[in-house]
Amino acid sequence: MRNNYVQELEALHNKLLDLGKAAETSVNKATQAYIESDTELAHEVFSDDLRINATTAEIEKDTHKIIALQQPVAQDLRMLFAVLHVSIDLERIADHAVSIGTIALRNQDHDEESQTVKGYLARMAQVAEKMIADALDSYITRDAKKARKVALMDEEIDELLEAVYRDTAERMERKRELIPAGIDYLGVAGSLERIGDYVTNICERVVFLNTGEIVELN
Repeated sequence: MRNNYVQELEALHNKLLDLGKAAETSVNKATQAYIESDTELAHEVFSDDLRINATTAEIEKDTHKIIALQQPVAQDLRMLFAVLHVSIDLERIADHAVSIGTIALRNQDHDEESQTVKGYLARMAQVAEKMIADALDSYITRDAKKARKVALMDEEIDELLEAVYRDTAERMERKRELIPAGIDYLGVAGSLERIGDYVTNICERVVFLNTGEIVELN
């Protein structure tokens, strides 16, 4: 029974890591699709999201099954609850990637001056992707200190969001015809900012898993 329990936990962790990698890839694809006006890549994000949703459902089912049949206590129970919460946050990250992909399909940006804003958005996505990867690594290694450091990276995303807001507001005021594109800039930036927040939630779960301490890292 114990060997089976260990195998079930290992399989669950592997599914969670696969989910995290898929979410990270979705953020990359969606942002690239928007910046490069790549509709084919945007559709890949939508297809990937179906698999991400299915994996999340599997993780929830498997976790509940382990809790019901194995009746874990203490650290193991805390870990299983962490898996549930982390999987939900990863699914929400993927949902925001879908939102960015949707904006990519209607990309209304035809302004030659857009490279500055798109540079901000590309950097936001780059930071978000690294946060996802590093947060998952902190989960694997049970490194609460690293999780705290990852959460601090969200500050750069917030700063870039403000830069997008400033630049976009200035451009829309100067050229009214850029308002539709400006709204899309804000939509993409807002989704990337929320992704950073969800990764911060994951970091908080890692800290709780390792220390039992409930913290607010953002």
